[in-house]
This record gives sequence, C-alpha cells and structure tokens, in this order.
Amino acid sequence: MTLLKRLAATRRFAVMARVCALVMGMAAIKVLFHYFGLEIISFNPLFSALVASSVFLFGFLLNGVLADYKESEKLPAEVASALELIAREVNAIPLHHQGADVAADLASVGDLGRAILAWIRGDLSTERMMAVYDKTHDHVVLSSLWLSHSSLKGRLMIEMGSILRAINRIDVIRETDFVKMVYYLAYTATFLLCGGLVLTKTDAVVEAAFFLMVISFLLIFLLHLIADLDNPFGYGDSDSIEDVSLDVLVTTQNRIDRIVAKHFERFGEP
Repeated sequence: MTLLKRLAATRRFAVMARVCALVMGMAAIKVLFHYFGLEIISFNPLFSALVASSVFLFGFLLNGVLADYKESEKLPAEVASALELIAREVNAIPLHHQGADVAADLASVGDLGRAILAWIRGDLSTERMMAVYDKTHDHVVLSSLWLSHSSLKGRLMIEMGSILRAINRIDVIRETDFVKMVYYLAYTATFLLCGGLVLTKTDAVVEAAFFLMVISFLLIFLLHLIADLDNPFGYGDSDSIEDVSLDVLVTTQNRIDRIVAKHFERFGEP
C-alpha cells in the first residue's frame, strides 16, 4: 500500500470516528431531553416533507459534484501523457540532429513533473509551480529550435499548452465550491431535521434515539462526502479522503526519470 493510500485510509477512519461521535452525542441529547421533558414538538406528517426536501437538495448537490469529479479523474492522465510525450520527443532530438545538446531541456521536463505532483499534493505553492512551468517552457522552446521546420516542433508546443490548460483547470476546481447557496440550504435542512428529531415527543425513547442516530449519520456523512468530492485534489486538506488517483502521474514520472538517466548515460550531463 502506497503512502497516499495509507494516509487516505487513516483519514477515512478519523472522519468516521468524528461523525459517529457527533451522532452519539445527538442521541445522548435526545435521551436527556426526553428524561427532563423538554420534547416540545408533536409528530406531524409535514415532517416527511422536510425529509423529502432534504433528499432533493442532497441529490442536486451530489449530482453536481460527481460531474466535476469524473472530469477531474481525467486530468492527471492528460498531464502525464503530455509530459511523457514531451520527454520522449526531446530525448529523440539528438537522433534527428547529430550534436544537439538537449540534456538540460530534458531534465527540466522531469523537474516540471515533480513540481506538478508536489503542487497537487499541497507541498508546493501555485506560484512556485508556475515558475517551474515557465522555466520548462523556455527549455522546450530552446530544444524545439533544433527541429527547424519539423512537425515535431509544433507538437511540443501543443503538449506544453495542454499541460497549462490542465493546470488551470485543476486550480479552478480546487478553488471553486459548487453552488454555495445550495450548500447553505443543505446544512440548514440537516440542522432542522436533526433538531426536529431531538425535540419530537416520543414514548419509546430507545427507538427514537436509534432512528435519530441512523438518519443523522446518513445526512452528516453525506454532507461531508459531498464537500469532499467537491475538491478532488484536496491532498493538502486533512479532512479530504476521496481524491482522484495520482498513480498515473507517479508511474509516468518514474518513466521520465529513467529516460533522463539513459540520456545522460549516452550523451553526458548538461
């Protein structure tokens, strides 16, 4: 199990523990309210309407964040493919043009891959990552000069552009929340629903506490899940557990490092 997967498993356990503790606390409050006679709401059929409206809100939120999540799953593969294609094309330039010195240019591609990985994981700021991108872009431009009028020259620039588009898309997804007003409505509905269950008069307090625990657990956990899915690149957030896989970026970076190492063995260090 990789470090990221172990970290995700630990975070899942921590989230489940916090939600369960909150639910148990609400059940204890329900028992205390019943014991001291503080239940002031009689059961009303309109309570079902509150449940239905809450389900509608959760469905709307979940459908919206899942669409962004599915799109986000494609972005690491797009970045990985573009990086490896650039590395392979730059590595092949000395075969097309004898004496071409692209060792530094090829090394910069590996630097960009590591910077993007660190940025997504939250270990590098966007400003510093973009500085590495700018440096790599300059190196790729220099290496493309060896290609003269070859079609490979345009391909290198196209792949650098696709990396920039993916970076900007990841940044927007991380910084943008899905329809904040719907979030506020969902939080309010959950609070009213759970509060209503606590204040509803009942004769069988054990059964009431049980249903309160089940309903509040589902609602609270679903709210946390929706908020988590809203940021599929939340590796730097200790509460984020359902992030897109970066395995393709890691394995691609390893291949790029091997390409760079073989190039240095053949043509020497920059």
